Amino acid sequence: MNVQKTISVEQMRRRAVRRLPLMVSDFLDGGALDEFTLQRNRAAFEAVRLRQRVLVDLGRIDTSTQVLGRKFEIPMIVSPMGLLTVCHPDADVAVAGAAGAAGSLVIHSPWSGVSIEETFEAAGGSLWEQISFWKQPEETEQHLARARNLGVDTIVVAGDVAVSSKRERDLRHGTSMPPKPPLRDVFDVALHPGWVARWLTGRKMTWGTYEIAGRPIKMAEMEHWMERNENPRATWDDVVELRRKWDGQLLVKGIMTPEDAALALQHGADGVFISNHGGRQFDGQPGTLDVLPAIAEEVNGRGAVVLDGGIRRGSDIVAALSAGADLVAGGRPFAYGLSASGRAGVDRVFEILQSEFETAMGFVGATSVSQLDTQATTARV
Repeated sequence: MNVQKTISVEQMRRRAVRRLPLMVSDFLDGGALDEFTLQRNRAAFEAVRLRQRVLVDLGRIDTSTQVLGRKFEIPMIVSPMGLLTVCHPDADVAVAGAAGAAGSLVIHSPWSGVSIEETFEAAGGSLWEQISFWKQPEETEQHLARARNLGVDTIVVAGDVAVSSKRERDLRHGTSMPPKPPLRDVFDVALHPGWVARWLTGRKMTWGTYEIAGRPIKMAEMEHWMERNENPRATWDDVVELRRKWDGQLLVKGIMTPEDAALALQHGADGVFISNHGGRQFDGQPGTLDVLPAIAEEVNGRGAVVLDGGIRRGSDIVAALSAGADLVAGGRPFAYGLSASGRAGVDRVFEILQSEFETAMGFVGATSVSQLDTQATTARV
Protein backbone atom coordinates (compact mmCIF):
# COMPACT_ATOMS: atom_id res chain seq x y z
CA MET A 1 0.00 0.00 0.00
CA ASN A 2 1.31 3.44 -0.97
CA VAL A 3 1.77 5.41 2.25
CA GLN A 4 0.36 8.50 0.52
CA LYS A 5 -2.99 6.70 0.37
CA THR A 6 -3.11 6.57 4.17
CA ILE A 7 -5.73 9.12 5.17
CA SER A 8 -5.70 9.16 8.98
CA VAL A 9 -3.51 8.47 11.99
CA GLU A 10 -5.78 5.54 12.88
CA GLN A 11 -5.30 3.99 9.45
CA MET A 12 -1.54 4.45 9.89
CA ARG A 13 -1.84 2.70 13.28
CA ARG A 14 -3.58 -0.28 11.70
CA ARG A 15 -0.93 -0.46 9.01
CA ALA A 16 1.80 -0.36 11.67
CA VAL A 17 0.13 -3.12 13.72
CA ARG A 18 0.10 -5.40 10.66
CA ARG A 19 3.83 -4.91 10.18
CA LEU A 20 4.86 -5.38 13.81
CA PRO A 21 4.95 -8.49 16.00
CA LEU A 22 2.25 -8.35 18.66
CA MET A 23 4.79 -7.93 21.46
CA VAL A 24 6.08 -4.77 19.74
CA SER A 25 2.67 -3.30 18.83
CA ASP A 26 1.49 -3.92 22.40
CA PHE A 27 4.63 -2.18 23.71
CA LEU A 28 3.77 0.77 21.50
CA ASP A 29 0.02 0.90 22.18
CA GLY A 30 -0.11 -0.24 25.81
CA GLY A 31 -0.44 1.66 29.06
CA ALA A 32 -0.11 1.08 32.78
CA LEU A 33 -2.36 -1.32 34.71
CA ASP A 34 -5.97 -1.20 33.43
CA GLU A 35 -5.10 1.56 30.93
CA PHE A 36 -7.79 3.92 32.21
CA THR A 37 -5.48 6.95 31.91
CA LEU A 38 -4.59 5.98 28.36
CA GLN A 39 -8.31 5.78 27.51
CA ARG A 40 -9.10 9.09 29.24
CA ASN A 41 -6.56 10.94 27.12
CA ARG A 42 -8.58 10.08 24.02
CA ALA A 43 -11.97 10.36 25.72
CA ALA A 44 -11.22 13.95 26.72
CA PHE A 45 -10.69 14.96 23.10
CA GLU A 46 -13.64 12.93 21.86
CA ALA A 47 -15.89 14.85 24.26
CA VAL A 48 -14.91 18.25 22.81
CA ARG A 49 -17.46 20.08 20.69
CA LEU A 50 -16.02 22.76 18.40
CA ARG A 51 -18.15 25.77 17.38
CA GLN A 52 -18.54 26.23 13.65
CA ARG A 53 -18.38 29.79 12.29
CA VAL A 54 -19.44 30.79 8.78
CA LEU A 55 -18.78 33.50 6.20
CA VAL A 56 -15.28 34.19 7.48
CA ASP A 57 -12.65 35.16 4.90
CA LEU A 58 -10.50 32.02 4.76
CA GLY A 59 -8.40 33.07 1.79
CA ARG A 60 -5.28 32.57 3.90
CA ILE A 61 -5.03 30.38 6.99
CA ASP A 62 -1.72 30.61 8.85
CA THR A 63 -1.01 27.48 10.94
CA SER A 64 2.33 28.72 12.28
CA THR A 65 3.01 29.92 15.80
CA GLN A 66 5.82 31.34 17.94
CA VAL A 67 6.67 29.56 21.20
CA LEU A 68 9.77 30.15 23.33
CA GLY A 69 11.20 32.34 20.61
CA ARG A 70 10.92 29.68 17.92
CA LYS A 71 8.62 29.55 14.91
CA PHE A 72 6.69 26.34 14.28
CA GLU A 73 4.91 25.84 10.95
CA ILE A 74 2.46 23.58 12.79
CA PRO A 75 1.97 23.87 16.55
CA MET A 76 2.70 20.17 17.08
CA ILE A 77 6.03 18.61 17.99
CA VAL A 78 7.22 15.06 18.66
CA SER A 79 7.25 13.91 22.28
CA PRO A 80 10.36 12.14 23.58
CA MET A 81 10.20 8.39 22.93
CA GLY A 82 12.67 5.70 23.89
CA LEU A 83 13.76 2.63 21.93
CA LEU A 84 12.12 3.54 18.65
CA THR A 85 14.53 1.01 17.16
CA VAL A 86 11.94 -1.68 17.98
CA CYS A 87 9.64 0.01 15.46
CA HIS A 88 12.12 0.62 12.66
CA PRO A 89 15.94 0.77 12.54
CA ASP A 90 15.88 4.34 11.20
CA ALA A 91 14.25 5.27 14.52
CA ASP A 92 14.93 8.82 15.73
CA VAL A 93 16.82 9.70 12.54
CA ALA A 94 13.65 9.27 10.45
CA VAL A 95 11.42 11.03 13.00
CA ALA A 96 13.79 13.97 13.47
CA GLY A 97 14.21 14.44 9.73
CA ALA A 98 10.45 14.41 9.14
CA ALA A 99 9.84 16.84 12.00
CA GLY A 100 12.41 19.26 10.64
CA ALA A 101 10.96 19.07 7.13
CA ALA A 102 7.49 19.83 8.53
CA GLY A 103 8.70 22.94 10.36
CA SER A 104 8.36 21.17 13.68
CA LEU A 105 10.90 19.51 15.96
CA VAL A 106 11.57 16.35 17.93
CA ILE A 107 12.38 16.06 21.63
CA HIS A 108 15.20 13.53 21.89
CA SER A 109 14.81 11.02 24.71
CA PRO A 110 17.48 9.82 27.15
CA TRP A 111 16.16 6.33 26.41
CA SER A 112 16.64 6.72 22.67
CA GLY A 113 18.49 4.08 20.68
CA VAL A 114 20.16 6.86 18.66
CA SER A 115 22.70 9.29 20.07
CA ILE A 116 21.84 12.93 20.59
CA GLU A 117 24.55 13.86 18.08
CA GLU A 118 23.17 11.71 15.26
CA THR A 119 19.62 12.81 15.96
CA PHE A 120 20.66 16.47 16.04
CA GLU A 121 22.29 16.12 12.63
CA ALA A 122 19.23 14.37 11.18
CA ALA A 123 17.03 17.12 12.58
CA GLY A 124 18.99 19.76 10.68
CA GLY A 125 20.59 21.14 13.82
CA SER A 126 17.41 21.81 15.78
CA LEU A 127 15.91 19.70 18.56
CA TRP A 128 15.00 19.81 22.24
CA GLU A 129 16.68 17.40 24.61
CA GLN A 130 15.05 15.53 27.47
CA ILE A 131 17.13 15.24 30.63
CA SER A 132 16.67 12.75 33.46
CA PHE A 133 18.08 13.08 36.98
CA TRP A 134 20.14 9.92 37.35
CA LYS A 135 21.41 8.56 40.66
CA GLN A 136 24.96 9.09 39.43
CA PRO A 137 25.09 12.86 38.80
CA GLU A 138 27.94 12.53 36.31
CA GLU A 139 25.60 10.75 33.88
CA THR A 140 23.23 13.73 33.90
CA GLU A 141 26.17 16.16 33.73
CA GLN A 142 27.65 14.44 30.68
CA HIS A 143 24.27 14.38 28.94
CA LEU A 144 23.78 18.08 29.62
CA ALA A 145 27.29 18.87 28.35
CA ARG A 146 26.66 17.04 25.08
CA ALA A 147 23.45 19.00 24.54
CA ARG A 148 25.23 22.26 25.29
CA ASN A 149 28.12 21.45 22.96
CA LEU A 150 25.69 20.87 20.08
CA GLY A 151 23.97 24.20 20.65
CA VAL A 152 20.68 22.78 21.93
CA ASP A 153 18.71 25.71 23.36
CA THR A 154 15.92 23.94 25.26
CA ILE A 155 15.93 21.00 27.66
CA VAL A 156 12.92 19.11 28.97
CA VAL A 157 13.19 17.65 32.48
CA ALA A 158 11.63 14.20 32.85
CA GLY A 159 9.61 14.72 36.02
CA ASP A 160 7.44 11.59 36.03
CA VAL A 161 9.90 8.70 35.86
CA ALA A 162 11.08 8.39 39.46
CA VAL A 163 8.78 5.39 40.00
CA SER A 164 8.64 2.44 37.61
CA SER A 165 5.30 1.57 36.02
CA LYS A 166 3.58 -1.79 35.65
CA ARG A 167 2.52 -2.40 32.06
CA GLU A 168 0.66 -5.67 31.98
CA ARG A 169 0.79 -6.07 28.20
CA ASP A 170 4.59 -5.96 28.39
CA LEU A 171 4.66 -8.40 31.31
CA ARG A 172 2.57 -10.91 29.37
CA HIS A 173 5.03 -10.70 26.47
CA GLY A 174 8.14 -10.84 28.64
CA THR A 175 9.18 -7.46 27.29
CA SER A 176 12.14 -6.85 29.58
CA MET A 177 15.69 -5.83 28.70
CA PRO A 178 16.64 -8.22 27.17
CA PRO A 179 13.22 -9.63 26.19
CA LYS A 180 12.15 -13.05 27.47
CA PRO A 181 9.15 -13.80 25.21
CA PRO A 182 6.95 -16.87 25.62
CA LEU A 183 6.87 -19.42 22.81
CA ARG A 184 3.71 -17.95 21.25
CA ASP A 185 5.54 -14.66 20.72
CA VAL A 186 8.51 -16.42 19.15
CA PHE A 187 6.11 -17.92 16.60
CA ASP A 188 4.42 -14.55 16.07
CA VAL A 189 7.76 -12.84 15.43
CA ALA A 190 8.55 -15.51 12.83
CA LEU A 191 5.35 -14.51 11.02
CA HIS A 192 6.77 -10.99 10.52
CA PRO A 193 9.86 -11.65 8.37
CA GLY A 194 10.09 -8.03 7.22
CA TRP A 195 10.42 -6.80 10.80
CA VAL A 196 12.93 -9.58 11.58
CA ALA A 197 15.01 -8.69 8.53
CA ARG A 198 15.10 -5.00 9.47
CA TRP A 199 16.02 -5.93 13.02
CA LEU A 200 18.86 -8.23 11.93
CA THR A 201 20.34 -5.98 9.24
CA GLY A 202 19.57 -2.51 10.59
CA ARG A 203 20.55 -0.46 13.60
CA LYS A 204 21.15 -2.52 16.73
CA MET A 205 18.99 -1.87 19.79
CA THR A 206 21.09 0.15 22.21
CA TRP A 207 20.85 3.30 24.28
CA GLY A 208 22.70 5.56 21.92
CA THR A 209 23.37 8.44 24.31
CA TYR A 210 24.62 6.45 27.31
CA GLU A 211 27.73 4.32 27.24
CA ILE A 212 29.63 1.57 29.00
CA ALA A 213 33.36 1.38 28.27
CA GLY A 214 32.99 3.92 25.47
CA ARG A 215 30.22 2.15 23.52
CA PRO A 216 26.42 2.43 23.57
CA ILE A 217 24.66 0.36 26.21
CA LYS A 218 23.46 -2.95 24.77
CA MET A 219 19.98 -4.36 25.29
CA ALA A 220 21.25 -7.07 27.67
CA GLU A 221 22.82 -4.34 29.85
CA MET A 222 19.85 -1.95 29.99
CA GLU A 223 17.97 -3.40 32.94
CA HIS A 224 21.05 -3.51 35.17
CA TRP A 225 22.04 0.04 34.16
CA MET A 226 18.54 1.31 35.01
CA GLU A 227 18.54 -0.44 38.39
CA ARG A 228 21.84 1.24 39.16
CA ASN A 229 20.85 4.69 37.89
CA GLU A 230 17.13 5.24 38.56
CA ASN A 231 16.79 8.07 41.05
CA PRO A 232 13.63 8.12 43.18
CA ARG A 233 15.06 10.93 45.32
CA ALA A 234 15.03 13.69 42.67
CA THR A 235 13.26 16.86 43.89
CA TRP A 236 12.68 20.47 42.93
CA ASP A 237 16.11 21.20 44.40
CA ASP A 238 17.57 19.30 41.45
CA VAL A 239 15.64 21.58 39.10
CA VAL A 240 17.12 24.61 40.84
CA GLU A 241 20.63 23.17 40.45
CA LEU A 242 19.96 22.34 36.80
CA ARG A 243 18.63 25.85 36.22
CA ARG A 244 21.87 27.23 37.68
CA LYS A 245 23.95 25.19 35.23
CA TRP A 246 21.81 25.63 32.13
CA ASP A 247 21.55 29.06 30.52
CA GLY A 248 19.09 27.97 27.85
CA GLN A 249 15.38 27.33 28.20
CA LEU A 250 13.98 24.67 30.51
CA LEU A 251 10.61 22.88 30.66
CA VAL A 252 9.40 20.43 33.28
CA LYS A 253 7.49 17.46 31.84
CA GLY A 254 4.88 15.44 33.73
CA ILE A 255 2.93 18.42 35.09
CA MET A 256 -0.66 17.39 35.86
CA THR A 257 -1.74 19.89 38.55
CA PRO A 258 -1.77 23.69 38.91
CA GLU A 259 0.28 23.26 42.10
CA ASP A 260 3.15 21.61 40.24
CA ALA A 261 2.88 24.15 37.44
CA ALA A 262 3.36 26.92 40.00
CA LEU A 263 6.33 25.10 41.54
CA ALA A 264 7.94 24.63 38.12
CA LEU A 265 7.81 28.36 37.44
CA GLN A 266 8.98 29.19 40.95
CA HIS A 267 12.01 26.95 40.48
CA GLY A 268 13.13 28.55 37.24
CA ALA A 269 11.28 26.73 34.47
CA ASP A 270 10.43 28.65 31.30
CA GLY A 271 7.31 26.58 30.81
CA VAL A 272 5.41 23.45 31.75
CA PHE A 273 4.82 20.26 29.80
CA ILE A 274 1.46 18.74 30.67
CA SER A 275 1.83 14.99 30.29
CA ASN A 276 0.80 11.72 31.89
CA HIS A 277 3.35 9.85 29.79
CA GLY A 278 0.67 8.72 27.37
CA GLY A 279 -0.96 6.68 30.13
CA ARG A 280 2.17 4.53 30.40
CA GLN A 281 3.24 5.45 33.94
CA PHE A 282 0.44 6.12 36.44
CA ASP A 283 -3.03 4.73 35.86
CA GLY A 284 -6.18 6.22 37.37
CA GLN A 285 -5.46 9.90 36.70
CA PRO A 286 -7.26 12.34 34.38
CA GLY A 287 -6.61 12.89 30.71
CA THR A 288 -4.22 15.72 29.95
CA LEU A 289 -6.89 17.84 28.27
CA ASP A 290 -8.99 17.54 31.44
CA VAL A 291 -6.34 19.32 33.53
CA LEU A 292 -5.17 21.79 30.87
CA PRO A 293 -7.54 24.74 31.59
CA ALA A 294 -6.66 24.97 35.30
CA ILE A 295 -2.93 24.68 34.60
CA ALA A 296 -3.08 27.29 31.82
CA GLU A 297 -4.92 29.63 34.20
CA GLU A 298 -2.19 29.13 36.81
CA VAL A 299 0.61 29.78 34.32
CA ASN A 300 -1.25 32.83 32.97
CA GLY A 301 1.31 33.75 30.34
CA ARG A 302 4.32 33.46 32.65
CA GLY A 303 5.69 30.55 30.64
CA ALA A 304 4.94 28.22 27.77
CA VAL A 305 2.29 25.50 28.11
CA VAL A 306 2.94 22.31 26.12
CA LEU A 307 0.56 19.34 26.18
CA ASP A 308 0.73 15.77 24.97
CA GLY A 309 -1.45 12.69 25.35
CA GLY A 310 -4.18 11.54 23.00
CA ILE A 311 -3.66 13.78 19.95
CA ARG A 312 -4.87 11.89 16.88
CA ARG A 313 -6.62 14.52 14.73
CA GLY A 314 -5.98 18.05 13.58
CA SER A 315 -9.16 19.03 15.41
CA ASP A 316 -7.51 17.78 18.63
CA ILE A 317 -4.79 20.38 18.11
CA VAL A 318 -7.47 23.07 17.78
CA ALA A 319 -9.14 21.82 20.97
CA ALA A 320 -5.89 21.88 22.98
CA LEU A 321 -4.81 25.33 21.78
CA SER A 322 -8.30 26.70 22.44
CA ALA A 323 -8.15 25.35 26.00
CA GLY A 324 -4.87 27.10 26.80
CA ALA A 325 -1.95 25.17 25.31
CA ASP A 326 0.70 27.05 23.33
CA LEU A 327 1.98 23.90 21.68
CA VAL A 328 0.93 20.25 21.53
CA ALA A 329 3.06 17.14 21.23
CA GLY A 330 2.51 13.53 20.29
CA GLY A 331 4.43 10.30 20.40
CA ARG A 332 2.38 7.36 19.17
CA PRO A 333 1.13 8.97 15.90
CA PHE A 334 4.71 9.39 14.71
CA ALA A 335 5.75 5.96 16.00
CA TYR A 336 2.89 4.51 13.94
CA GLY A 337 4.18 6.27 10.85
CA LEU A 338 7.72 5.08 11.55
CA SER A 339 6.56 1.49 12.06
CA ALA A 340 4.43 1.49 8.94
CA SER A 341 6.82 3.06 6.42
CA GLY A 342 9.93 4.54 8.02
CA ARG A 343 10.63 8.20 7.21
CA ALA A 344 7.87 8.30 4.56
CA GLY A 345 5.33 7.22 7.16
CA VAL A 346 6.35 9.95 9.60
CA ASP A 347 6.24 12.53 6.81
CA ARG A 348 2.72 11.37 5.98
CA VAL A 349 1.53 11.68 9.59
CA PHE A 350 2.70 15.29 9.64
CA GLU A 351 0.90 15.92 6.33
CA ILE A 352 -2.33 14.40 7.66
CA LEU A 353 -2.29 16.41 10.88
CA GLN A 354 -1.32 19.63 9.09
CA SER A 355 -4.19 19.28 6.63
CA GLU A 356 -6.74 18.36 9.30
CA PHE A 357 -5.57 21.19 11.55
CA GLU A 358 -5.92 23.78 8.79
CA THR A 359 -9.39 22.48 7.96
CA ALA A 360 -10.50 22.58 11.60
CA MET A 361 -9.18 26.14 11.94
CA GLY A 362 -11.30 27.12 8.95
CA PHE A 363 -14.46 25.63 10.41
CA VAL A 364 -14.04 27.46 13.73
CA GLY A 365 -13.37 30.69 11.82
CA ALA A 366 -9.72 31.14 12.81
CA THR A 367 -7.21 32.31 10.23
CA SER A 368 -4.30 32.31 12.68
CA VAL A 369 -3.33 30.29 15.74
CA SER A 370 -3.64 33.39 17.92
CA GLN A 371 -7.38 33.45 17.18
CA LEU A 372 -7.92 30.05 18.80
CA ASP A 373 -9.37 30.58 22.25
CA THR A 374 -12.21 29.32 24.41
CA GLN A 375 -14.71 30.77 21.93
CA ALA A 376 -13.79 27.93 19.55
CA THR A 377 -15.28 25.26 21.81
CA THR A 378 -18.47 24.61 23.68
CA ALA A 379 -18.79 22.65 26.91
CA ARG A 380 -17.63 19.06 26.62
CA VAL A 381 -20.17 16.27 26.90
